[in-house]
Formats: sequence, structure tokens, C-alpha cells
Amino acid sequence: MKTLLIKNHSVEVGVLEECGHLFPVRFFFEKEVIEPMHIAPWTNEDLDPSIPPILKYLRGDFFCAPFGASDILKEESRDHGTSANDKWNEIDVTKSSLKLKLSKKISGAELIKEITINENEPVVYQKHIFKGGKGKIPVGHHAMLKIPDSCFISFSDFEFAGTPPFIVEPDSSKGRSVLKYPQQFSNLANVQLSDNKIADVSIYPFDKNHEDLYMVISKKDIPFGWSAVSCPSKGWLWFAIKDRNVLPNTVIWLSNGGRYYSPFSSRHKNVIGIEETASFFHLGHKASIEKNYLNEQGFKTYIELAPDKILEIPYLFGAVKIPSGFGKVKSITEVKDGIEIKDYWHNKVFAKVNLNFIRNHK
Repeated sequence: MKTLLIKNHSVEVGVLEECGHLFPVRFFFEKEVIEPMHIAPWTNEDLDPSIPPILKYLRGDFFCAPFGASDILKEESRDHGTSANDKWNEIDVTKSSLKLKLSKKISGAELIKEITINENEPVVYQKHIFKGGKGKIPVGHHAMLKIPDSCFISFSDFEFAGTPPFIVEPDSSKGRSVLKYPQQFSNLANVQLSDNKIADVSIYPFDKNHEDLYMVISKKDIPFGWSAVSCPSKGWLWFAIKDRNVLPNTVIWLSNGGRYYSPFSSRHKNVIGIEETASFFHLGHKASIEKNYLNEQGFKTYIELAPDKILEIPYLFGAVKIPSGFGKVKSITEVKDGIEIKDYWHNKVFAKVNLNFIRNHK
């Protein structure tokens, strides 16, 4: 395996050439290093050859095209598509940036990956650029966090929240899901379980030995979309920022030992996927581009490629240290030179972030 690395005094990030997964990801704060991203426990094991690279190397964050099941493209059948499974070729590497090109086209489009870090900014900037191609396709980022014990999950204002039409693990001999499917809700603290009890899904974990998923859709009139995970016991907070017009949806994957089959084998625990997408939940290419109850209401569940079109998808994530007593994030707002993150108890922290990166794209 070959990993391309860039590093400064604030952040270090690597990209695995085999499938474009980001890892390691480290944020530096004086003498402390924060490493919030997840790596699967089986990545150094000899797995069955039939297991695709996305699972074999599962780590950090990766870009998915299509997001979810690849059930339309003749040349690709692996979950989350060619971009999460095939080789990325190096184009250019500097001290602060990486540029790679996917070794295969997707729906006739070339795909470029650009990753940038800036000094004194605890942020990883990513941009994926589709050049040409044709057709509709769901896309998304697949960031995964390793939760040390417990955390709070927050999002920018949303206009939809719910679970997908089908249960994540329908066969009780192979896995366990505890949320009710489907359902819609307006409050993360008031979500139905399969036994009709109520859970607060903004707190993790709320159960054990389960595999579940829900999705929120950012409101249209906000300046940018954001997600945040705070871990008060460890003193860190992870955040992601996006252009909600490009990636309006956030798929939340709660993976806590609820898959019994290989390679998960009940050991994939304390993992949260915060996955910024244009998709119909995690249900894949066909489900996202055909009529579904979300796009029929005007919600975006795919992007559209065209032969003469360049389409850029900007996305950034970062981390900050939080003081004792900092809890669940209530807001992330733009301030001079960055963002201010506040919790529900009026504590606040600052992160230096270039928000123009999210705004200025094709």
C-alpha cells in the first residue's frame, strides 16, 4: 500500500492510492495530537479475496460515486463505486497539497481529487472535480469517526430527518438494528425504536450491538451546511462544512457491533459515519435517480453529469480542542477569519477556516 502524505504544524493527512481513502488524519494542538478518524480492525488481516477494497481498507474518509449500491453502471458493481475501490494516480504533490486522478472513468467522466492544508488551520480541504461524463449519479463523502466512549452529534438546521424505507439489518441471524424503519422526525431527541420506545440519536451510544442509519437534509436558506461531533470526555470536537446546494443531505451511520458477518464479525464498534451526500439515503444509484418520495418533494438525491460540464464538489472537515464543560453543539457561524462554534450552555470555541473554499466553485 502506498500512502501520499502532507503535513504542517496544524494537520497531517494521507491518501491511500489503492482506493483514495484518507488516513492518517492528525490535528496538532501544542503538545496534544487529536486523531478522530476511524480505521477498521481488519485492515492488516488476510481477508477473503471477494471482499472489495472499500471494506478491505476501510478508513478515514473517502468519496463515493455512486454513493451506496452500484446497481446501474455496467462496469461497476461494488458498493460506493469506482472512486472508493480503485486506484488513484498521483498528478502533483506539494508540501500543502495533493492532486490525484482516478484510474478509471465514472459514467464517462474523469474524476480529480484535490486535498489542501493551510498553516495554522486545523482543517482538511477536499475538492472532487468531475470533467465531462453523462447521466445522473448519487455522490457523497464517507467520513468515519472513532468514538472513544460517548459523544454528541449536531447538524445545521434541517427540513427533513428520518430513517430509510428498509431496515439496515433485516436478518436477525446476521445483524441487529434497533431504530424503527421507516419514520420521519423533527427532533433528534425523539426518535422511535423498533419496540416503540424513544431514543435520543444525538447522543452516542444510545444502545449497543446494533447497526442503524438515519438522514437529515439541510435547510435551503442557510449560508453553509455543517455537522459536528463533540467528545467532551476527550476534549475534542470534529466538524464538517459543505455547500448544501451541492451536498444537501447527511447520512448518519451508527455502527456499534451490530453486524455479525465477515469482516465486521461483531467487532466494528463505536463508529459514526457522518456522510455528506446527494443521495436517497444509502440505497444507491437506482434508488437515488429514480422517482422517490424525497426527490418528488424537490429534495436533491443526485448530481447530473454532462459532456461539456465541469462539476466541483467542495467539502472540508477539521477539529478543535474544547474546554471542560463544553457539550452538544448548537451553532456554527461565520466570524472574521473562521468559524465560531457554540454549545447549548453558551460555551464557544474558534477555528480558523477559509469558508470561501466552500463558496467558490464551478
